[in-house]
Amino acid sequence: MDLNFATRLQFFFRIFVPAKWTTMMKRAWKEGVLPLARMFAITAALVAVFYTCLGIGENKEPVFPVHVDDGESVDPNPMRLAFMLTGFLFSFFLAAWAEKKGAAGKTKPAFWLGYTGGTLIWQSVGECSWHFGLSGTDYLVCFAHLESSASLFLVIMTTALLVYCAKKNALGWGVWVFVLTFVGNWFGHFIQIGTYPIVCHLMEEDAWFRITGASVGIPVCLTALFLNFKYAETEREYLLCSLLLYFGIGIIVTGVAGL
Repeated sequence: MDLNFATRLQFFFRIFVPAKWTTMMKRAWKEGVLPLARMFAITAALVAVFYTCLGIGENKEPVFPVHVDDGESVDPNPMRLAFMLTGFLFSFFLAAWAEKKGAAGKTKPAFWLGYTGGTLIWQSVGECSWHFGLSGTDYLVCFAHLESSASLFLVIMTTALLVYCAKKNALGWGVWVFVLTFVGNWFGHFIQIGTYPIVCHLMEEDAWFRITGASVGIPVCLTALFLNFKYAETEREYLLCSLLLYFGIGIIVTGVAGL
């Protein structure tokens, strides 16, 4: 019997691969991997809005005097302030909306609303707020630079609180996505930037970023794929695996590629 390659391949899978297993693989790919495309699209849109705001306010008078905070010069761009305040408030609107959708059993809409809100509040708090400190003669009023080593105890406290909330089932689905998206962005940055002072006398910052990007990002991605294709069964579990995979890829890209 003369069969082409595609037909032979299908014949092989029908004989040696259980139909149930192939169905699970297809679902895992569709619901646990393909959502990455939408995540990257949402993030790219929010980043584009963010940098557009920075560009508009680039030559305008700074909101506060420029000074050095945690080794970096702040950029109190007035449009950064506008983005921060607007994004901060709107992110909680999205979180409340996500929780409402989740309570109604609408898993995917709740996920995307929570993801968008979590990304937006990270931009507001993690990437904007620390630029608006006030430097005085004897005092410095500033917001936490969450990416730096100064936030170590906040990382520990937040981790403990998340474990407690998970055990007590204290948060709804939409809010969980909102919180995990924020924390994933935060911890992903902290792993590279916040830990650098430990080895700053041994290597350059770029070298440490590449090491952490590969040593942390790759295992995170492999764990997400393993859980997705091996253990995930529900729609929520697949989406959480895709979220974990997204953060793993983010750590690799920002570390290894130096972005």
